[in-house]
Amino acid sequence: TPNEEGMLDSLIPIFEEETGVTVQLITAGTGELYQRIRSEVGNPQGDVMFGGGAAQANANLELWAEFTSANDGEMVDAGKNTTGQFTPYQADGSNLLVNLEELAEVGVEITSYADLLQPELMGKIAYGDPTASSSAFAQLTNMLKAVGGDYESEESWGYVSALITQLDGVMIGSSSQVAQDVANGEYVVALTYEPLSLNLVLSGAPVEIVYPSEGAAFLPATIQIIEGGPNQAAAEAFIDFITSEVGQTIISEETAGRPLRDGIVKPGLPAFSEFATITEDGAYVSENRDAIVERFRSVLEAQY
Repeated sequence: TPNEEGMLDSLIPIFEEETGVTVQLITAGTGELYQRIRSEVGNPQGDVMFGGGAAQANANLELWAEFTSANDGEMVDAGKNTTGQFTPYQADGSNLLVNLEELAEVGVEITSYADLLQPELMGKIAYGDPTASSSAFAQLTNMLKAVGGDYESEESWGYVSALITQLDGVMIGSSSQVAQDVANGEYVVALTYEPLSLNLVLSGAPVEIVYPSEGAAFLPATIQIIEGGPNQAAAEAFIDFITSEVGQTIISEETAGRPLRDGIVKPGLPAFSEFATITEDGAYVSENRDAIVERFRSVLEAQY
């Protein structure tokens, strides 16, 4: 799992208590975990991939066993298992996270993606590697759609090129470190995601969530069973738990995630009606993920 410690600490002990199943956690970035799962095809050492985005899960369907939870009918549309191989369990949104103390020193305002291109922010923006991190890739597709209206326009990729210049050659390997570095004051602003950002707000760090005025995309985070894993029944029980009323209520009340079970609302976060949102073309992104990643690499190599 790439999920943050707070979510794991809230969910895993209750699952173990309710089922008697003992969980061994392997935590790393999404890209690293996918590489590990792929390297173990034929002799998998894990049972469940818990976390990461739907586009990445959909692009790697051969890694997952078929399973649809009995709770599927209780989920909102965005939380339904439409492929039979991966189960959405919460909505992760892309956002900016601003360190208010550092921002005051720089003396600029940040309300949008466009604001990140201000000269005062050169070298002061934290961003992950979209070729490896699912949250950084979600930010990439979010900004492409939000800035230029689609994933191929020159306006969209011109913005990405300008942003890479602003990063001053630095991309951070860990998605959690991206936000943490901003909370620690090492950067002014992070391109990150909502659950991690809310955890840092609630921790008392001098940070604020900013939803870019061009629009924020909210995408399902997913959970899936690794094909051929050694503990199929326990894996199925884990997905059933995460999508149950108990599991989804824990996500709502004790973690920073937005649950996807019908009737369970999220306290402490603005409703979607309170800020600009965009709709990602999930089918396009899934089908063209490799092409988007390669174009990003080419833009990066052209500058460095």
